[in-house]
Amino acid sequence: MREPLAMVVYEFGPFRLDAQRLLLYRDGAPIALGPKVVETLLALVERAGEIVSKQGLLGRVWPEGYVEEANLTQNVYVLRKLFRASRCAGAIETIARRGYRFTFAVRRLDAIPTPEHVPRRAGRMALAAMAALLVFAIGAWAHGLSREPATPPMSAPAQLFTMGNFFLTLRTRSGVEHSVALFSRAIAQDPRDAQAFGARASAYAVMADYGYGASPSRDDRARARADAGRALALDPRCGRAYAALGLLALDSGSGRGAVGDLQRAVALAPSDAAAHVWYGIALVARGHITEGEVELRTAQRLNPLSIAATSWLAWVAYLEHRYGEAIAEAHEGLAVAPTRYELWITLGLAEEARGRQGPAIVAFTHYAQACRACRAEGAALLAYAYGRLHWAAAARQELAIAATGPVRPEDLALALAVEGEHGMAIRRLARTMSNEDRIFALDDPRFGVLTSTDRRLIEQQG
Repeated sequence: MREPLAMVVYEFGPFRLDAQRLLLYRDGAPIALGPKVVETLLALVERAGEIVSKQGLLGRVWPEGYVEEANLTQNVYVLRKLFRASRCAGAIETIARRGYRFTFAVRRLDAIPTPEHVPRRAGRMALAAMAALLVFAIGAWAHGLSREPATPPMSAPAQLFTMGNFFLTLRTRSGVEHSVALFSRAIAQDPRDAQAFGARASAYAVMADYGYGASPSRDDRARARADAGRALALDPRCGRAYAALGLLALDSGSGRGAVGDLQRAVALAPSDAAAHVWYGIALVARGHITEGEVELRTAQRLNPLSIAATSWLAWVAYLEHRYGEAIAEAHEGLAVAPTRYELWITLGLAEEARGRQGPAIVAFTHYAQACRACRAEGAALLAYAYGRLHWAAAARQELAIAATGPVRPEDLALALAVEGEHGMAIRRLARTMSNEDRIFALDDPRFGVLTSTDRRLIEQQG
């Protein structure tokens, strides 16, 4: 019989790093990080105190082939941002022209066996729930080795709640599905837990917003409303329930209704990062960009790796003409969540605004090819980019593709406008956009392509 694999865990500061499953925990709670980011950290932690060359890191983290050094730089940037937020600045030191060094003292813990049939680093998402349960045993065992006072163990519902929040933060289809399952288990263990109902309401609302559910989105919205109502019946001050209702209102286009629910959510649950994200989005959508950015920054402080906060902060930076910042935020978000496709839009628009049409077209092309549903929207963005370069034939070809699928009205209108079809652009915006959508769109720097008369006509159509 073969010897079972030992679980290797590295402990430093408030963090624990599971080397087998590439999972990082802070104070016992899992952190949403892309596998390549965690692999970069592991390579540094395994050789703490030593200089690890950039080439060595590139070969270790991307053994499948060539990758640009910028990818490594971005991973290190994400890790440093996480450490700064945890008051661990300086954990990764740059050694000029040589590489990086992990400076914190690291303790290796490797005595917890894992089942023999579980392959190393296989099925990370499926194994993560089991890893979450093991981490609490690891924590108790590690504290037993040290002379530090033991931390009280988390209850079973609290474990499920923590893992559910972790998966929901990922904003992937499988992540949201996992979160629903975990919150459902928490409800089964305590049917009077208002927070669990509120959390599941948020998960269903996100599922509806992203179109992730197997059933129509209206079914997920109905489930979200039912869970939110149950939560509020159990506890009228359940901020998570109001946050879910606010997201549902935001998703339906009722920005004014969303603002009221989300104001109440952040007042009742000021530490809920998701509520601050959705409140920030609602404010930005109503043209209150400065106030919205404050909420998004608050969300990012509460959860430095909230991909939703990063994505919207990139968009806000673009709207505020801070194009370098928008590009940096977009790259950071893509390093953590490469399937967050709208970040390619923000990246391309910011590059375009800086006069860098080449990188912009690369970003829009990547977006157009990223998913089947993205092709028409990507075509509208490419049509505008080609139109600015006066590549008329390429612009017309992309406009024809854009007409075959769902496209944001402002993107198609701008593609038409840059081709000189101002009147058609105005009529399209007036016909297809709500008042709030029109306010939101006119904040877009690209609308500078329209004349002041055109802008007034668009605003008057509301």
